[in-house]
Amino acid sequence: MDKLLDSINGPQDLRGLTVPQLKRLADEVRELIVEVVAQNGGHLASNLGVVELTIALHYSFDFLKDKLVWDVGHQAYAHKILTGRREAFRSLRQAGGISGFADKKESPYDTFSFGHTGTSVSAGLGLAFAGGALKQDARVVVVIGDGAIASGMPLEALNHAGVARKKLLVILNDNRMSITPTVGALAGYLSRVRASDPYMRVKKEVVEFLANWRRALDGVDTVYHKMAEGVQAALTPGGLFVELGFHYYGPVDGHDLAGLLDTLERMKKMEGPVLLHVLTEKGHGFQPATADPAGWHSSGTFKVENGKVLPAEGAESEGEAREPKPIKRSYSDVAGQTLVQLAGEEPRVVAITAAMRDGTGLTEFARLYPDRFFDVGICEQHAVGFAGGLAAGGMKPVLCVYSTFLQRAFDQIHHDIALQGHAVVFCVDRAGVVGSDGATHHGHFDVACFRCMPGFVVMAPADGEELQAMLRLAFTCGRPCAIRYPRENPPERVGHEAAPLELGRAQVLRTGKDGAIIAYGSLVSRALAAADALASEGRSITVVNARFAKPLDEETVLRVVREHPGVLVAEEHALAGGFGAAVLETLAAHGAPGEHVRLCGLPDAPVLHAPREEQLAALGLDAPGLAARLRPLIRGTTA
Repeated sequence: MDKLLDSINGPQDLRGLTVPQLKRLADEVRELIVEVVAQNGGHLASNLGVVELTIALHYSFDFLKDKLVWDVGHQAYAHKILTGRREAFRSLRQAGGISGFADKKESPYDTFSFGHTGTSVSAGLGLAFAGGALKQDARVVVVIGDGAIASGMPLEALNHAGVARKKLLVILNDNRMSITPTVGALAGYLSRVRASDPYMRVKKEVVEFLANWRRALDGVDTVYHKMAEGVQAALTPGGLFVELGFHYYGPVDGHDLAGLLDTLERMKKMEGPVLLHVLTEKGHGFQPATADPAGWHSSGTFKVENGKVLPAEGAESEGEAREPKPIKRSYSDVAGQTLVQLAGEEPRVVAITAAMRDGTGLTEFARLYPDRFFDVGICEQHAVGFAGGLAAGGMKPVLCVYSTFLQRAFDQIHHDIALQGHAVVFCVDRAGVVGSDGATHHGHFDVACFRCMPGFVVMAPADGEELQAMLRLAFTCGRPCAIRYPRENPPERVGHEAAPLELGRAQVLRTGKDGAIIAYGSLVSRALAAADALASEGRSITVVNARFAKPLDEETVLRVVREHPGVLVAEEHALAGGFGAAVLETLAAHGAPGEHVRLCGLPDAPVLHAPREEQLAALGLDAPGLAARLRPLIRGTTA
């Protein structure tokens, strides 16, 4: 039998299909998603859960006129397939292929490029205001998950939208999960809403009558209007959203295509902000994913027939898919295991994460110390402020968070930690380039963020043993500390001898006379390999493991710069405000010449999705790249 999907080159091709044909199409879309993710890796369970909803949306709306906004974007695979990217979908997350997230450079159907959760309602409301200002008769549709809607930005946006009265349809995709099960009071509220049946307590016609009554009285300050509001809120399961100014409808079955189509037709006729509560199953249609939706939130390559992961499991994240890697301890694992040890030694040690328990290596900590582990949901700003309060109360908090998501909490780092002098430890995971998740998920800016904060210690380990030592130092130095580490397995110990870790002191790993590399964090082992390559050419190279971006080891930096004819400063971070900038600031402060010093780091441009090692090679930050950068600077060669 020919596949229906082969005839779908855009949403317009859906509208001639019957409901049974649409159901068949949903199966075919799922089959393609599973096939491609099995080969490329990617976000699986979340995408499988929204296939019927996506079909119904594109059937009901014209999103070249109306606007569709996806929260996070790792629910957008079916959307990509149905909007002219069916064949390109096989290149998902590959170098030169399509993105794993909504990307406005790919298609006019992608109104925004989304990789971070919680931004959709704000963007959608902005689109709705813009449409009104430009006299456009268009509906804006936002799809947001039950985990994301509890984060700060969506709540702020809902608060605004409820009084704005714009044509905004917010679809709450409720699958009881973010990556792991959702947490918090709002999650409990939605659970109670799910358990209710609006039609068991009051007939649908009564609910709709009350909603219409309230709309008819909008703007009329009468006791009847207040009565309508109160009765509707009391009788509607989603009364909270009614109180916020939304017309609430649901919960409805997100896998019932006929029901969804009927419901969306009703929604199109409604004025003002509407919230449609849709219940979906994460991983729907693929048994391994429905059995373990958290584990299949993201996936490496696997066998389609049985879900067996090949060749090894990887990590997970809010907006990050797993990539195959050798079965070794990652930096995240080392951090988590070390924190377990520290918690066993010091009862005041507590761990915080923002919906990233497993991805940041805190699974075992949470199991052993449930009363000292806090998952605050997708709320990084709150996580930092909460950590400050814990520190003020005498605890020793550590916040484990991905670099890219920590960016949301810049003000809290300054106001609640740095200015207060609170000794909070930040474990900054996924620092640098992260591979196939691409531009939205790289951690390029954390050194600049922390280095400008008063009182902070900013450090990066060269290997796993050094990460352990830095964590111990962080809990004893009495200052706020940030430790950054990449998304990879740490190398074997880079130093020939175990050098004790001393605050603000670098480690000279190798001495030479022809040139030097001062490397920070993840590039130290690559700098050693570059020095080996140059040694085979008869060049002796000094390699410095900087360890600290703040306080910088000025003595070692000045000595190395003065004693070598060419110096390369290497970091996996944006050059603006990074470690290299700290080196140049030191040279300027001491009047030291720096014309023979060159910086290398991440470019002032997005780094596109590709495997991590390919990204580093393309950026000239792998061992051959560092050697190539240093050659023109060292004695006996010309540029």
